[in-house]
Amino acid sequence: MARWLNIENDIKKLVNQITGFQEGEENFGLCVQFALTNLKFHRFLSVDSHKVTKSLNGMLEKFEIHSQLEKKNSLQRLCDQFLSTPCFEGRDTGKTDTHYSLLLLLLNIGENPTHAAYTEKPQVLKVPEVVDDFDWGAYLREGEETYSTIYADSDSESDWDPLSDEETIVPVGPKPVEENSDNGVVDPSLSAITVDATTFCVEEEPDPRESGTTWLTRNVTVQYWCGQNRPEEIHSTENLKKDWERYREATDPIYSNHNNITVSEIQLLREVLWILGGVADSFVFILHGEEFIVRENVFVQHLTDNSLESYLSCFAKYGSCVHRLLCFEEESICGSCDLSITDPNSLTCQTYQAFANAISNFIKSLRKELTIIEKKIIQQEQTMTLAMLHGDLSLWLKKIEVLHSVYIRGVREADWLVNNCQRASYLLSVLFDTVVEYDTLGQNASDITELLIPLWIQTTKPYIEVIDEWITNGNLVDPRAEFILKRNENVKSLDESFWETAFTIHVPADSVLPDEVQQSQHTTRSTDNSKSSRGSNSVQLSQHAQTIMDNRSQRGSNSIDKTKGSSHWAPEFLEPVILEVVLAGKSMEMLQDLGKLADVCGVNKEKSLYMSFLESLQDLLGTRPHDDFAEALPPEISMYPEQIDRQMKMKGIFDPLLKINFMNIFHSCNVRLQGSIDEEEQDSKMLSILETERLQPVNLVLRKCLYPHISQKYYRVCTRLVQILKEEYRLMGYLAAMRHFFLMEAGDTMFDFYTPIFDKIRLNSHWRDISTVNLILQEALQTHYPEETSRLYVSIEELPEDRRPINITDCIKLHYKVPWPVDVVISSKCQAIYNQIFTFLLQVKRAKYCLDELRFCDLEKDLGLQSHSGTEFSLHLDEDMPREGRIHRMHVLRMRLTYFVNSLHNYIMTRILHSTGIEFKQDLEKAKDLDQIIAIHNKYVNTIHERCLLHKMVKLLKQAVMNVLNLILNFQALWDEGIHEISLKTIEGMEIEFSRCILFLSTFLNNVIKRGSFPHLESLAFALVTSTEHLTKGRAHVT
Repeated sequence: MARWLNIENDIKKLVNQITGFQEGEENFGLCVQFALTNLKFHRFLSVDSHKVTKSLNGMLEKFEIHSQLEKKNSLQRLCDQFLSTPCFEGRDTGKTDTHYSLLLLLLNIGENPTHAAYTEKPQVLKVPEVVDDFDWGAYLREGEETYSTIYADSDSESDWDPLSDEETIVPVGPKPVEENSDNGVVDPSLSAITVDATTFCVEEEPDPRESGTTWLTRNVTVQYWCGQNRPEEIHSTENLKKDWERYREATDPIYSNHNNITVSEIQLLREVLWILGGVADSFVFILHGEEFIVRENVFVQHLTDNSLESYLSCFAKYGSCVHRLLCFEEESICGSCDLSITDPNSLTCQTYQAFANAISNFIKSLRKELTIIEKKIIQQEQTMTLAMLHGDLSLWLKKIEVLHSVYIRGVREADWLVNNCQRASYLLSVLFDTVVEYDTLGQNASDITELLIPLWIQTTKPYIEVIDEWITNGNLVDPRAEFILKRNENVKSLDESFWETAFTIHVPADSVLPDEVQQSQHTTRSTDNSKSSRGSNSVQLSQHAQTIMDNRSQRGSNSIDKTKGSSHWAPEFLEPVILEVVLAGKSMEMLQDLGKLADVCGVNKEKSLYMSFLESLQDLLGTRPHDDFAEALPPEISMYPEQIDRQMKMKGIFDPLLKINFMNIFHSCNVRLQGSIDEEEQDSKMLSILETERLQPVNLVLRKCLYPHISQKYYRVCTRLVQILKEEYRLMGYLAAMRHFFLMEAGDTMFDFYTPIFDKIRLNSHWRDISTVNLILQEALQTHYPEETSRLYVSIEELPEDRRPINITDCIKLHYKVPWPVDVVISSKCQAIYNQIFTFLLQVKRAKYCLDELRFCDLEKDLGLQSHSGTEFSLHLDEDMPREGRIHRMHVLRMRLTYFVNSLHNYIMTRILHSTGIEFKQDLEKAKDLDQIIAIHNKYVNTIHERCLLHKMVKLLKQAVMNVLNLILNFQALWDEGIHEISLKTIEGMEIEFSRCILFLSTFLNNVIKRGSFPHLESLAFALVTSTEHLTKGRAHVT
């Protein structure tokens, strides 16, 4: 009954807390009755111990299947202990329902136990302290007499006499009182004396063996640094050393130990700890330049000279390493604060400063460990020797060696580099290679990896922040010129060459580089001149990356150490995404110039790239348990001054919105101030709690933690820029206009443009007037493209005097006004290539037009004149073939020329322009960034330029085609003169020249097609071979 009464009281409190009803109310009673009913008469089944045991066995079997035997054994042992413990239901045995209920609860709330990290904590049993209540004082004083002096009462003051008559010395203690031997009565004088507060007990004081000066001299450390030796003790146990010294003096007449200084091992240990902590002024170790050397006349009485020297030399080596690291830290601080230096390459780069800061954090941790050891040595409660100290510090000494090796290879060996960009990239590459090297060792180097990972991440912070500011806000803030690119201030943002020349790679002069690097750079430059498929920065970056990959494949993984110049152009860990970084940065700056920065930045401030990298690392690797990370934040300091509020009240201004704005301004200042102070501490804490034991391969970590953030910003920025160019600046429309006019895809408009010019040339009229040609162009555009009249115009250039008839139209140059930023894609260089193609197409169009415009009446004119003076003309021509035969030969030759020029025209307009244009449009749809658009457009223009026989490799082929086209113009001139002016010899000469050109072209094209060099020429070769079949058959018939 008492049990249910307690539950009823608890239920009343529960109902009161949940519902707020007070006792005595009707609703309160109903709620209590409902709860009690459910508790007393519930339908919940009791726990089934067999099912719990079965579930537990299943869990143990799962652990065994997953090879987690440690978890299985621990769980089985703890469950057996728990079930056998009698602690529930008032029983003295275990395995009660309460035991199984708790086990069932734990099994149900367990979530994915096979993937949980479990480390069993050792159980420390609290042993009660034993209180020693034994009276050691009474035990030690047993058998000794203690006397007390009792002072009698006195009214007068007198000098104190220790043996005056009024004082009586009585024994105090268990000594019995003496009795009178005669009558056995106690002496009344003794019995009257009682011990009270006025009793003074005189105890026996031991005589001091030594004075205070002697004790102080014995306990103060001997000033061995002043040449003093430790005094020999009377009961010294160091007899072996003395015997050895006497032996050496007896055997070696030159030996003398008067200048030798003997120190204790504790003093040596402290000297070792001091130099490892960075103290340069030491007695045992002498600093010679950057190296610590051991003083020769220092000895320890229980160690031989060789043993002592081996230990101290080892510690001196590591002390020298620490000294160099501290000197580098000091140089970094001094080199970054010199305001008199204006050249950024002469100042210490921020990457070196970050590396020095990481070294400083490591030295602080080392000093904390050394301080703990030194306190133990001072207390002298534990034995400590040089060998034991070396064993305790073995891990720290290994870390010092690795860190010093990184400093030597990454900083000292990079002194020959001339600018901060190369120095920073070289240091980051060396650090990255060191991390990869120790990461491949696995668990054997887990402690070193735990040191190198935070060190490398902290060192990369300035470089990542430069990248973050550039690809996030469009500002290349690089005060120490350590980024791979630099801004060319001579190139304005509105220049058409902005994308190619606004940013240049930090490349030093060839005179300061090794020969191998110079050869690599010259190769890169020659390749850049021959390729224009991408921007200049993109070509250089890709060429540098390809050079590095080739060097590594030839020299192995240690090419950085063996060959300078192959890894200092960019940090190795950024090479897979360096092109995306450059493209995103240039795109952000172009968006900033376009005023579209808000489209990609947004209103809310994003996390920095470095913080996103750290958070991704924490998500991937996990964190160790920590106590000091989630500390209470300091109270926020209000920076809103009361003077502003007072001034507003004095002037009668009661504007709540103005006050809110003032408070927001000062609050933002406060947030920035606190953020700048706590950011570095927060970064160090986040790095210190990383769980490096779960570290995956470093390249995989970068692909999961750093590269996705860069790629995400690259995709967002570049796709937005491409979208703006296509939608708001009509990029596709301008590209279509270039194809319509320069490549003559707008056939009707361009036909209206060039036919009047061709007619004037045929009639020998004056046509090379810029106003006349532009007027013809404007009239042609007005019909179909009236909006292009203000953008497209023509210029007339001078021609050489030795020109051929087919080259008379080469003076016509089209110009299209492309606005910014579209001129970044359609640059003046591209328009120059477009004009070369336009000139060639104009020549083909002219040849075709000339053949199409020939009339039979023009060939057979002046027949009446020939009938009156036929004898004179026949004598003049001296021909055996009659007039009708020559006309027939001219008609046949015209058909052959027409077939050739139509085949060439169809090949150019369909196989080249149309097919290549379709591929160009498909590639533009897939382009993700502006650099790809520029590359696709340049590739498209260069492909057409090459397939129109304008490349240097097909110079002979173009010359043969030009001969045929020039022959067509000559043929048209003869046709216009009439058949009476055409001799048989002239006709045969044109036929022979045309046949030679056709045979050469067909033979050349067949050989090229068989090699597979130019597959696009297959259709043209087939047409030419068909036109020469009658020649081949005729030759075979004659043979």
